Amino acid sequence: MSEVLTVVEKHIRLSTERADRLSRLARIQGLSEDQIVEKALDILFSLADLFDERAERRGWSFLSEDSLRRVWDNEEDAAYDNWRELYGVPAR
Repeated sequence: MSEVLTVVEKHIRLSTERADRLSRLARIQGLSEDQIVEKALDILFSLADLFDERAERRGWSFLSEDSLRRVWDNEEDAAYDNWRELYGVPAR
């Protein structure tokens, strides 16, 4: 079964320098300018997904900080902060 590709035409504005560079790159690579732009967008979207994953991980870390602080920063746990003294372990 072959995939049907829908093509949407978009018009973008580039500086003369960027347009020239795009044309040179396409010519050197033996690709069309459209193919170069498509590959560049694939890279950009992959980076955006990576950044989104990092932001999501930071969000989960942020949400868990309060819970962990409540578990670790309490009176019962404070006794273990001086575990060397509590268990008679000399400092190195």
